[in-house]
Amino acid sequence: MAGESFKAELLAPAGDFETALAAFSQGADAVYCGLADYSARAYAKNFSFPELKELIRYSHANGKKVYVTFNTIIDEAQMPSAIEILAKLEDANPDGIIVQDLGVAAIARRFFPRLELHASTQLVAHNLEGVLALKELGFKRVVLAREMTKEEISSIVKRCGTEIECFIHGALCYSISGLCLYSAIERNRSGNRGKCAYCCRQAFCAKEGDNLILPFSMKDLRLGTKARVLQELGVKSLKIEGRMKSPLYVASVTKYYRDILDGKAPSVREQDLETVFSRRTTSLYFDGRTKEADVIDTQSTGHLGTPIGIVKRITLDRQGRRWLRFKTSRALEKHDGLQFVSDEAAHPRGFGIDGMRRAISRSNVFTVGANEDIEVELPQERELDITPGETIYCAMSGEMKRRFPVPGFRPSDWPGDKKINIVFSISGNFAKAKFTLLDGSGIEVASSFEGDFEKAKNPALTKEACRKAFSRLGKTDYSLQDFSLSDPEGLFIPPAILNEMRRAGVERLDEARENSIREKIGIASSSKNDTSISNNEKPQPKKRLKIRLGDEIKGQGFDEIIALLPSRQEIEKRNIWPQDKSWRLALGVFNEEAKFNNLRSLVKKLLREGFVKWEVSDLATLRLLKSLGVEDITADWTLYAFNSSALEELSALGVRRFVASPENNAGNILDLANNCKYEIEFLARISTPLFISLNKSALTGNLDEIKVYESNGLWITVKEEPQTFDLPQDVPLRYDYSWDFPIEE
Repeated sequence: MAGESFKAELLAPAGDFETALAAFSQGADAVYCGLADYSARAYAKNFSFPELKELIRYSHANGKKVYVTFNTIIDEAQMPSAIEILAKLEDANPDGIIVQDLGVAAIARRFFPRLELHASTQLVAHNLEGVLALKELGFKRVVLAREMTKEEISSIVKRCGTEIECFIHGALCYSISGLCLYSAIERNRSGNRGKCAYCCRQAFCAKEGDNLILPFSMKDLRLGTKARVLQELGVKSLKIEGRMKSPLYVASVTKYYRDILDGKAPSVREQDLETVFSRRTTSLYFDGRTKEADVIDTQSTGHLGTPIGIVKRITLDRQGRRWLRFKTSRALEKHDGLQFVSDEAAHPRGFGIDGMRRAISRSNVFTVGANEDIEVELPQERELDITPGETIYCAMSGEMKRRFPVPGFRPSDWPGDKKINIVFSISGNFAKAKFTLLDGSGIEVASSFEGDFEKAKNPALTKEACRKAFSRLGKTDYSLQDFSLSDPEGLFIPPAILNEMRRAGVERLDEARENSIREKIGIASSSKNDTSISNNEKPQPKKRLKIRLGDEIKGQGFDEIIALLPSRQEIEKRNIWPQDKSWRLALGVFNEEAKFNNLRSLVKKLLREGFVKWEVSDLATLRLLKSLGVEDITADWTLYAFNSSALEELSALGVRRFVASPENNAGNILDLANNCKYEIEFLARISTPLFISLNKSALTGNLDEIKVYESNGLWITVKEEPQTFDLPQDVPLRYDYSWDFPIEE
């Protein structure tokens, strides 16, 4: 698959219809977009179903693809509406849906098989075992975690036997995608439900002073020409992040990467991109995972611009106007935007150019060229604190806006996406048209007309006239694929009758599709296994404790101890090899591809020593344990089983017991506690990991109420005080100390 002849798909974001058209116009092979519900970017404009159908109509007519994001977790009470959306999506015929919730994936696979499943990066696939687990669950494509190196990606692509998608450009989360709880716990806006409050972009106040710092704000990913390496490795799809971004941003970034992937010198320069939107950039771990990677931007969180010069001085003219003098490295024009970055974490200062002149002239000009000494008039209505030596950034370019005009679109210009065959027959005084929908749904309808038909004056023209009449499908969802005519008597059908038969057929097709959707919704809703359980069947509630291996047991009276295993190297270094075989051993949530064989070796050794009870934190470790014959497996909250369909899916994979996520709301906790046959533990106490990251933050000390520590290669952010929960009575409880800030020895 890899090699010079292989062309990766360039996948662009589309927050709205205009942005999708902009992406396609600049060479995107596909776009991904969200609906109003169940999209990981709930605050993007997103698409209605009519808009989605029109986008698919346009894209398929132009040989492009559309993927729909369904990448949020789903509560039990939300499943009926989720099923309805899946049914409508299958009818809309996107090229794939991007899914996080395993329950949603299971329902789609079983009841809506025409939907191609792509595993969201929220599923934290970061090693071969995780990708293979998702492949076995019916996912045709897996979006890898952003934290991968090119060596890890190459290894997975060569061995996984499924499509791989990688991010190449855009915003980065401080936390590993899918493992961020900060927004949900502290702001009641769940990133796993598409409502992230971007807490990692917020400035914090340090204990030792009042200065604001940005300890978690990530630079943006920009692989640039390194994207070609991924193409050469055989990565199927290269993804640009940014469903909240403008059409101009998406168009310019898409064009930049289109040229790179086509082996051309980019016609859009990096400094051009930076005028549209840019934070400071990084290639993250693409070239190797280093412990002290330079990935945090402590100064700015938003649009920075491209550097174009240094402030020489501020001058004052006779009218009292202030002028900023500098040498610009970039051509500028009136109304372009200039910006200045503060030393501390704060919003940049900036303004649009209203007056501009060459330094040796007092006459205003509209444009200046690169490498000219110029003066720009500072706004008179507000005082801007600008000092000599500061860097000046161009944060908006009129020239860039003109380069990427927004394309137009009329639905009637493009054929409907649903192809149909029509068999038209005329016999005696009866005409019948049979419409067959060619989407695999098996839908077939007919329209007919009875009347007195005369002999055609020129029978040789009848077929083309009838075909033309039936192909006038206008703004409908349909386009004519094949047409056949049976007219043994050579009869003539008036155009008005043909048009009426066409309209009747289209109406019946629409009605049949709607009936099919409703029928599938009913089957999917009623065929879900009964997961309710009576009070008499409920097991006696137990109390369990989870700690890190080597930590002291907190309290007593627990029915089971779960010990989180560190790496084998850490176990041997600290001499904390597990001893009590009644304990359940837990595997961590992030296991690098390069170290996975070491984990496999550790598990095998412990199995030989008689440890038979295990807990997993992701699909990779679940698959590992099942391949080694382990039968007693429980799942921690990081598998995000929020609904009975997800619980059923994991149960079928061998999970016996589950831990409910600290992100659950009160209503879903009650649903899981009272109406579910699966055994679920509910957290009574946990130092909730707000961030789980491979990236060291920029902290020099602990912030107010927040602590950050390193554990087994991960950086964990927690509150000083653990979280407790208001839970129903008589439910299994878990006391989790495994995320607590370590006590210094």
